Amino acid sequence: MPNLIRLLALCPLLCVFFSYASTNAIPLKYNISASGSHYPYYTNNPKKPGILPEIIEKVLDGANIEASHVDLPTKRITKYLQNEVIDFDVISLEWLPKSERNDPHYVFSEPLIYATEMIVTLPQNANNWQSADNLKGKNVGTVLGYYYYDDNTFERVDFPSEKELMTALSRNRVEAALVGKLTALYWAKQLDMRIAFGAQHSHGFLTIRLLSKHKNLLPKINQAIKNLHSQGYIKNIEDKYILNTGSLN
Repeated sequence: MPNLIRLLALCPLLCVFFSYASTNAIPLKYNISASGSHYPYYTNNPKKPGILPEIIEKVLDGANIEASHVDLPTKRITKYLQNEVIDFDVISLEWLPKSERNDPHYVFSEPLIYATEMIVTLPQNANNWQSADNLKGKNVGTVLGYYYYDDNTFERVDFPSEKELMTALSRNRVEAALVGKLTALYWAKQLDMRIAFGAQHSHGFLTIRLLSKHKNLLPKINQAIKNLHSQGYIKNIEDKYILNTGSLN
C-alpha cells in the first residue's frame, strides 16, 4: 500500500515531465544557411544570425520539437534532404518548377515570410532586363546549388554566394543576376556599388519543407507559426533586419 501511494504521488510529476518532453523521440536535423551570405535571412553572425534562424528557433520551441542545425555546402543541401540526411529546410515553392511543387516526399508548413527575387543589373543595363523573358538563352548570374524554376531556359553562371555574385556583377563578369531583393540591396550597400532592378523573377512565401515521414509534426509546427504571427514576433524580426538592407537611393 505505501508503494502504491508513492506511485500515485509521482503521477502528477511524470505528467508534467512528459508534457515538456520533446514531441519527437529522435532530434531532427535541418539546414537554413543557404550560401552563408543570404542577408537578411541568414547572416553567419552568431550574435545576429538572421531572420530565419531567429524564427525557426522560436517555431521549434513553440512546437516542442528538438532539432539541430547542420552546416552544409549549398550544393549539398538538396541532396542531403532528398537522401533524408537532414529532415527539413526552408524554401519558396515559387523557386521550384511546377512539376516539383507537389512532390509527395515532402510536406510544407504555413507561410513564414515573403521573399522576392529580382533580375539585378547595373543602372546602365537596366532597360535590357525589364521582362523575365529577356533571360532566355542568356548567361545569367546565379548561386551554386540554388533553385530557379526556369533555369532550363537560360545559361547559369554559378557563384558560391550572393556576395560573390554581386561582386561579379559589379565587375561586369555577368550583366544580370538573379538575387533576392533584400539581399541585393544589402550587398550593394556593403560593396558600395550602384544597382538597378529589372523584372521580378519570383515572389512568394518561404515555408518549412519537411520530409513526409515527419508529417505528424506538421500541425504543431503550423500552430507555432500562427502563434508567432499573431504575437507580432515574425514581423518584429523582419523589421529588425530589413532596416539594415539599404536602398537604391
